[in-house]
Formats: sequence, structure tokens, C-alpha cells
Amino acid sequence: MADQPLESSDIAKLLKKLVKNVEKAFAVWDDVVFIGIRSGGEHIARHIVGLLAVKIGKTLPLGALDIALYRDDLSKRLLYPEVRRTDIPFDVHDKIVILVDDVLNTGRSVRAAIDHIVDLGRPRRIYLLVLFDRGGRELPIQADFVGKVISLPPDKIIKINIPEDKKSVGDIIITEEKR
Repeated sequence: MADQPLESSDIAKLLKKLVKNVEKAFAVWDDVVFIGIRSGGEHIARHIVGLLAVKIGKTLPLGALDIALYRDDLSKRLLYPEVRRTDIPFDVHDKIVILVDDVLNTGRSVRAAIDHIVDLGRPRRIYLLVLFDRGGRELPIQADFVGKVISLPPDKIIKINIPEDKKSVGDIIITEEKR
């Protein structure tokens, strides 16, 4: 099967849908913070926070989380993962955290992210927002906000192409290419 692109305009529509759903879920934004899982989730979170700022008239706190050392498959990987910086410039204690990832599949990345967040403090609540839910769960993890549910065989991946300027959304490719 050939690569199937999803263009920037399609992604922008999904982001607007997510923003609308998140906006409906909260009446007060004082304790709401966003944390994106590096790197796709961070990119999506940046766009969601930017769109929300326009709608609610307030810029919400945004952090980025690297889960490389929290993964449960470290010993099984042939190569050690690239460890990047976690940048959470706010206290997560008693906050409502909206954890953002680009793709929800097995649930293992989300589990690792939650472990890392809890190491930083005790949030009041953690919501999960994903651009794509592709099924395939190995853990009982469910997203609260989903841009699009997509069914893919296990040998396919969804790859987000993040532009260097990071201001545009980029595009998505569904491919057989390995991670």
C-alpha cells in the first residue's frame, strides 16, 4: 500500500474540532495546563493552545514532556532513544493537565507520560487529547478528546511531518516506514 498523505488543511480542521470540544469542556481556565509529549504531541499542543488563546482570550501554560526514559521497552530496543529535555515551566500540583499526543495506539506512551507527570507533582486530573486514535490498545487507556479515529493494520504507522518553522501544521503520512 502506498503512503497516504493527509494535508495541512485536513489537520487544521481536526485541530479546530479539538479546540471546540476542549472549549466546551471547561468553564474556567485558571488551573488548566497543557503538556505535549515530544515531539508530535508537543507540536499539536502548541497549535491547540494558540487556537484556544484566540477563542478564550487567554494564553494557557504549555509544557513539553520527554518520555524516553519512562518507556517500558528500553531494554528491548537495539538503539537507545534520543533523550530530549522535559520543559514544564509550571507546577503540575493540583492542576488540570491536558496531556497531548499526536497518535494513540497501544497506550504505552501515554502510560509513560503519566508516570513522568506524577513524578513532577500530583495533578487534580489528567485528560488525554490526541489527534489520531488508531486503536490497538495494550493498556486500558482512553482519550478524552480525539481528532479522528483511524483504523490501521499494525505494520502501518502515522507519521507527522513537523515543519522547521513549527508555525504551520505540517502534514501526516500513513506509511509502512518503521519508526
